[in-house]
Amino acid sequence: MEMEHLVSQCGYEDGGIGTPIGPQNLVIDVPFLSKVYPSDDISNMAGSSGNAAAAEDTKRVKVGSYSVSPSLSMTLQAIIKKHGDIAKDCQLESDYMRTPVLEGICKVVQDLQNIQFRELKQHHLKSFYSAVKDAERVNLNVNWLHQRLDELVHAVNSINLNDSKRRRTQSLESLKKALDSKRVEMEEIQTKIQELEVQLASETLEEEILNITVTDINTSNFESCEHKRLTDGLL
Repeated sequence: MEMEHLVSQCGYEDGGIGTPIGPQNLVIDVPFLSKVYPSDDISNMAGSSGNAAAAEDTKRVKVGSYSVSPSLSMTLQAIIKKHGDIAKDCQLESDYMRTPVLEGICKVVQDLQNIQFRELKQHHLKSFYSAVKDAERVNLNVNWLHQRLDELVHAVNSINLNDSKRRRTQSLESLKKALDSKRVEMEEIQTKIQELEVQLASETLEEEILNITVTDINTSNFESCEHKRLTDGLL
């Protein structure tokens, strides 16, 4: 029997290979849980206090042939309803060894239910994969969950690549604007340099003409005064 996934298809509008959808449309949920118990119960599970959870963990609830923590019992019931007894072929015969692995899978499902896609980080996925691989080693049927994690990894990688592409595009646009600005500055500087060169050439020419005039005047005055008394012509 083909199994439905725990969460909605990620990364594509048509649920498979197709047009990527944006993160605003990408929602992680666990729809089959709402079929087993009301959404208020799900919210209450997520929002229960640490003290209440600790008190519950001192008890065990029977779900099928398994005794699990009360905080995980409804999740396990939903998993069994959807996917059957996923631990029926488990290589661990002891309940003391099998139950923690089963509860680990339930916790992964609960985390997937409560976390938002934009909050999903690599360390979350690494932790989820570790739990799933541990379960696979003892032959729990968690292929449905492994497949969902693969889809999430693909979706997260796609988002990261899109973010990197957007940042690179913004960086290139910024560099282009900076380059254009420097080019304008360079043109203004070149224009100013040309103006200064013209001004320098003009003033240099004027200085040369002035030097020649001053030299001629000085020479004429020297020659006219050299052989005369300083009082000649005065009296």
